[in-house]
Amino acid sequence: MDANHSKATRPETVFLPTITNAAGNAGVSHVSPVDWTTEVTAPIHFPKPKPMTNPLPPLKPFRKRKRTSQMQTSTLQSLNEDPWAAYAKGIENFPRKGMLLAQNREDTMELVHIQQLKAEPASIRSLVKIVNDLSYRSFPQLLRHYQHEDHTFLVWESVECSLSQVLGSRYALTETEIASIVWPILIGIRYLRNCDRALATLTNDEVLFTGSGGVRIAGVERSCRINPEDMNAATLKLTALSEMVKMLMKKNEEIHPDFSWSPKARDLPQKLNTFGLDELMLN
Repeated sequence: MDANHSKATRPETVFLPTITNAAGNAGVSHVSPVDWTTEVTAPIHFPKPKPMTNPLPPLKPFRKRKRTSQMQTSTLQSLNEDPWAAYAKGIENFPRKGMLLAQNREDTMELVHIQQLKAEPASIRSLVKIVNDLSYRSFPQLLRHYQHEDHTFLVWESVECSLSQVLGSRYALTETEIASIVWPILIGIRYLRNCDRALATLTNDEVLFTGSGGVRIAGVERSCRINPEDMNAATLKLTALSEMVKMLMKKNEEIHPDFSWSPKARDLPQKLNTFGLDELMLN
C-alpha cells in the first residue's frame, strides 16, 4: 500500500457540555447546533419578483340571475287534518292578517303563527309553491299547511313583532340597530331581483322580527315578475325602505332631541333612492 496514502479516519467525537439545572442534576446543554460548527453555510438569496407592469382591472359586481327552471319544485304536501288537534290556539298577534299565535301540543317549546285562508285548492297550491320555491332566510318560513273542511291553515315560523309596533313604542334605535334592519331587507330584495321578481309591497306591517333578533319580510307569496329594464328604486321597493329609515330616524329625534346622526346615517335615505342595488350593497 502507498505509504503516502492517508488513512481514512472518522470525525472527532464531540461531547456536548453538561450543565447543572436548578435541581442539581446534570443534563445536556440545549445549544443550537450552529453554535458548535466552525463553518456556517451562506444564506440562499431568492430573486425578488418583478412588479407587475399591467395591474389587473378592479373586480366588477357580478349578478347571477336564478331562472325559474332552476328553482326547486314544491315538496310541501297538504295535511288533511284539523290543525287545532296538533296546536293549541293562542292570541291573535296580527289582526289585519288573521294570524294566530299557537303552541305545539307535543313540543310545548315550539311556537308558530297560523294563518287561516279560504280559497280554491288550486290557488292554495300555487301560493304554497311560490313560497316554497322562493324560500330564503329573508322571508318567514312556511313550516306546513293543513286542509280542513273548507279552510286552509298555513303554519309559519313565529315572529315577535312588526316594524309598526317598534315605531309605536318608546324604544329608540341606534345606528347599528337600524343598519341591522336595513341590511337583511336589502339581501331579500336582491334575492328576489336575481329571480326576476320584486315585492308587491313593503310596509311597516310586513317587516317582522323574530325572537332571536332576525328580520323577515312578509308577502313573498305576493311578489311579482319584473323585467330587468323595469327594475329601479321604486319597483324594487328601495324608496319604501328609504321612508322606513326616515321614520326610524325621526322617532329617535323625537325621543332624544339632542341625538346626533353620523354623516353616513344621514345620507342613507338619499342613497336608497338614488343608488343602484349592487352599489348600495358594496357600500
